[in-house]
Amino acid sequence: MLEVAKAKFGADEAVEFRQADALSLPFEDGGFDIVVCQFGVMFFPDKAGSYSEARRVLAPGGSYIFNVWDAHRHNPGYRIAHELVAAYFPADPPRFFEVPFAYHAIDPIKGALAEAGFTDLRVAALSRVQPVADLGRFARAVVYGSPMVDQIGARGGDPDAIVAALGAAFHQEFGSAPGGLPLQAIVVEATRG
Repeated sequence: MLEVAKAKFGADEAVEFRQADALSLPFEDGGFDIVVCQFGVMFFPDKAGSYSEARRVLAPGGSYIFNVWDAHRHNPGYRIAHELVAAYFPADPPRFFEVPFAYHAIDPIKGALAEAGFTDLRVAALSRVQPVADLGRFARAVVYGSPMVDQIGARGGDPDAIVAALGAAFHQEFGSAPGGLPLQAIVVEATRG
């Protein structure tokens, strides 16, 4: 991911890329005016600790902005993927697609941010329909572009068979390509108090 990000900037642009643990940032206290996290918070094992760490590295009045996926009901493509894969393995369903879509309850998020010392909390749900030119290729990306492929393999499953079934389910739900995939995320902004 860092290599892809680096490729978006020219050699003359003053951007530094560093891999870091969100629960133990290697930066001085109050060293940043803004901290941004895109679709990462839901994977942190200690979300409250990550909020405290983000606050620590922010200057007074600094902003923390992050987003998380909303629930499966607002992201039907991933709900379909989760349910379809679970149906293949009813005794031991893969759980990867539960994680990214499980941290969406706004009041607990706001409470944890307030407890970490953030103020001026602003939350917005953003919806869009993402154009998808080829639902079959998207189905392949959903399976092979996530830990789901490993979870399927660990259970003796055939990822290609699941890709085919998922592509068919997407076509049934969303129509023929080019189609659109409804997505919804929650964007949170908070100020270091």
